[in-house]
Amino acid sequence: MSLKAVKPEIPRRILFIRFKGIGDVILSTPLFRALKNKYPSAQIDLVTRAMCEPIVRHNPYLNRVMIYPDKTEGTGALIRFISRLRHEKYDWVIDLAAEPRSAWLTFFTGAPLRAGYAFRFRQWAFNQRIPKNKVRKYQAEVNLDIIRALGVPDQGNQTEIYLDQEDKDWAGELFRQNELNGMQYRIGLNPTGTWSSKRWPAAHWRALIELIHQQLGVKPILLGAPGDSGLIAEIRSGLEDKTLVMPETTLSQAAAYVSHLDLLIGNDGTPQHFAQAFGTKSLTLCGPHWGMSWVKPGDLRHRFLQHFLDCGPCDLNVCPHPKVAVPGGHVHQECLLKITPATVLGVAKEMLS
Repeated sequence: MSLKAVKPEIPRRILFIRFKGIGDVILSTPLFRALKNKYPSAQIDLVTRAMCEPIVRHNPYLNRVMIYPDKTEGTGALIRFISRLRHEKYDWVIDLAAEPRSAWLTFFTGAPLRAGYAFRFRQWAFNQRIPKNKVRKYQAEVNLDIIRALGVPDQGNQTEIYLDQEDKDWAGELFRQNELNGMQYRIGLNPTGTWSSKRWPAAHWRALIELIHQQLGVKPILLGAPGDSGLIAEIRSGLEDKTLVMPETTLSQAAAYVSHLDLLIGNDGTPQHFAQAFGTKSLTLCGPHWGMSWVKPGDLRHRFLQHFLDCGPCDLNVCPHPKVAVPGGHVHQECLLKITPATVLGVAKEMLS
């Protein structure tokens, strides 16, 4: 079906659907800004998961953020949620991931325009099917391709996070205290990651901490969620006097904390997207996932390091190679092992200067 046949001239109600993850939702924020600039009187809503809500709670381009029911809430809650969306009578529904669940939800809204990527098994849900660009590029640009296909000019690919004053004050007060206030450079280290294949080895983090302490004379700050306490303890063991640790925070407090750093070095993950949204300098260590997809291009505040092997970047969440390489093969997580602490420090010093 052609775009002209289904596209209302001026949409009054627009719905975005982006369930997860947190970084993906942050990379969708340029679309909210573009749609509100194009249609300032339109109501623009977002459906997402509860874990992502804090980072879009105060976004001025969204009228509402609605939480998709958790599977523990049962089928009844899902049916009521679908009924609620259908009752809203959205003119446009834009599915930013075209996952099976989001495709079904898009279809059941009954919106005159339902836009999403033309994936083979899910494109049936959409009457405006957007070809997925096969060229590797920044994910925010990939997202913007959807609204460009709808005739909406973008306002650039800068991501945004809006914080309330309480979170800003909390982080500001923390960085005015003790050692944080007096350090020449406030360097954050993010050794965490949802997938093991994306995590730089703990031994490399320990070596980097030693180098930072020796050559820059500062204590880097280890970042992590409550579930990462074991990894943080492993990395910090014996280095307690050379490191600091970010206190336990909410998601929005963690974002505010990152906004006060001079540089964040980390695995591909949520804190790196915080840094890019706030303009905090970031250096991302990429293994199996393409750095060019997740690091803002053309902005010298944000860089990535990646070692290319003949097996990657593979986009796998679990490295298939053994701990001990077979003849002619690769060792487990070799793409990350070959990014050395000395190389990371060299780039970090260049960025700080």
